[in-house]
Formats: sequence, structure tokens, C-alpha cells
Amino acid sequence: MGLLGDILLAPITGPYRGLRGVLEIIHQQASDEMLDERGLQDALIALNERLDVGEISEKDFEAQEAELLEQLKAAREAKEAQGGDEG
Repeated sequence: MGLLGDILLAPITGPYRGLRGVLEIIHQQASDEMLDERGLQDALIALNERLDVGEISEKDFEAQEAELLEQLKAAREAKEAQGGDEG
């Protein structure tokens, strides 16, 4: 359309472009957080410490540990998949 079309349609397309930009940032941050192996490892350490001091039961520990280990496995698989696409 050109410059005139962009100017005339700005009230309609502007909010859409802004929202799209925000959603892309949120998606990127969520992806980065999901792939954060170090954060998951830290959570496992903290979970072990909670068990050691008696804050949680063995049953709760096992359930939470299984969930964290599954997340860690998924993060590693996702990183491998991304690495495979690049190489």
C-alpha cells in the first residue's frame, strides 16, 4: 500500500503490531525459562535441602523430584532438537 496506506491504517494495525510484539517477547521468555537447565538443577538442590530439614515428606519429595526430572529431560531434548536444526 505504501506510506499513505500505512498512515491511514495505523489506528487499526498499530495495536495489532504492538500486541504481536509483546506476545513474541512473552513467548521467547517462556521458551528460555523452559530450557533453563541450571534453574531446574537449582530447584532439585533446593528440594533435596527441604527434604533434609524435614519440610516435606519423602512422598512429596519423590513426586516433585519426578516432575523436575521430567522437565529437565524435556529441556535437554528441546535444546538437542534446536541444536540439530542449526547444525
